[in-house]
Amino acid sequence: MTTLFAQRFLLIAACAVAFAFCVSTARAQDAADRKPTFKLRSLDGQVTDLAALRGDVVLISFGATWCAPCSTELRALNEILSDFKDKPVKFFWVSIERPEEVTNSALKRYAKDRKLNFPVLRDSSQAVFLQFSTRVRLPMIVLLNKDGDVDAPVQFGMRSPPDAYKTDIRARLNKLLALPSPNGRGTEGEGAKRAGDKR
Repeated sequence: MTTLFAQRFLLIAACAVAFAFCVSTARAQDAADRKPTFKLRSLDGQVTDLAALRGDVVLISFGATWCAPCSTELRALNEILSDFKDKPVKFFWVSIERPEEVTNSALKRYAKDRKLNFPVLRDSSQAVFLQFSTRVRLPMIVLLNKDGDVDAPVQFGMRSPPDAYKTDIRARLNKLLALPSPNGRGTEGEGAKRAGDKR
């Protein structure tokens, strides 16, 4: 009788584990199939949909004013952006802090003190951030290609030394810039070549 009970218990436990695995796999697949949303609020209250910036490579850095590595990263990103000023590249910094933690005025001062050359947005509910991480790990960088799709992997933290970090980011941006544009014009180099051929 005891043996029969043990067998039934093991069978039920095995079924429960298999069911949990199937549910977990289905949820993971569902999350992978869903396209992340990037609707964020600017400091003047306007909603910006970063995924709608077709034709541009978009770098989104998520951070917080209390995050020391975020300040270091922002200095590095300012330098990187200057290298791409004539390219279809856009940078955004996104605070994941709630308004009661940091006001819009404080965020403007934070950006001014760090001489940020790109817009500051808010993800106060962390609705966008949590699509990529179940816990707060900062800074977090998400890159979007010219079609507005996420270019994996999402990057957490900042590599040391900063020069190595900047080299990695530049390489990823250059790789995305080399891909065809959604309007069918091809890569920048190809477009320039065709323009030269017409002359």
